[in-house]
Amino acid sequence: MKKNNLISLFSLLSIAIVLNACSDDSPSRADMEEPGIAEIAATNAQFSTLSGALEATGLDEALNGDGEFTVFAPTDEAFAALPEGTLESLTSEQLEGILLYHVLGAQVLSGQLGSEQTVETLGGENMFITSGSAGVAVNGTASVTSVDIEARNGVIHVIDNVILPDAYGTIVDNAVKRYFLSSLVDAVLQAELAGALSGEGPFTVFAPVNSAFAAIAGVASDLTAEELADVLLYHVVQGEVLSSDLQASQEVPTLNGDSILIEVSGSGATVNGSAAITTVDIQGVNGVIHIIDQVLLPPSE
Repeated sequence: MKKNNLISLFSLLSIAIVLNACSDDSPSRADMEEPGIAEIAATNAQFSTLSGALEATGLDEALNGDGEFTVFAPTDEAFAALPEGTLESLTSEQLEGILLYHVLGAQVLSGQLGSEQTVETLGGENMFITSGSAGVAVNGTASVTSVDIEARNGVIHVIDNVILPDAYGTIVDNAVKRYFLSSLVDAVLQAELAGALSGEGPFTVFAPVNSAFAAIAGVASDLTAEELADVLLYHVVQGEVLSSDLQASQEVPTLNGDSILIEVSGSGATVNGSAAITTVDIQGVNGVIHIIDQVLLPPSE
């Protein structure tokens, strides 16, 4: 009886040792997990610059951590297309802000992208996405070249340009990225004012949305290029005027030689008594944009 008990005990110990040995050789749960977003970027040859920037700012740990993220990832070629010395001139804080401008705080697959949508990035600023037969574009300049690279904690979409927050763009750049200002951008190009409005400045632009241009389509179609330029310059003030600089009532000269009346009350701010200012203080390197819901027509027009 005792001999049998000893044999049984020995058998159980042998099994336990074998099982323990097997468990030591088997992969851990962490080893079996899918890689995080930053880990995928680090092993993908086209993201070496992005991966280095993530490591330099410490964002690689965040993008390998818990949560769900969507990263619009610029390729090495996209970073190389930036003006020479751009990356080297950035502080760590500035580089972090630019990188976070490429990240959403939720997983968004390509099938969830709408034709036009504005989304907030982890940098706190808005990103503007359009989708159609020509593909998906971000901020009007970056094309999405590959989609839905899935990671344990989100998804990567590949883009062919680095996108920059408003602070790094001119007035024209910041208008181009906003799909709801495309009619204004078209008019600026038609009137050959893009160069001037990308200049040193500073300028303040009261920018009408697309629906505002649609409302005067009959008038705009009859304007010559010179008359169109006159209308557009009626929306531009020399100098940077922020919303905090606005008084209850003020008349300010515009670049076409006329003046506009800006009024501020408890219900909001208007230009010329009817055009509502809907968004304020889009600041760039050469001035500021305030968005309005009507096109301003000079007295001569």
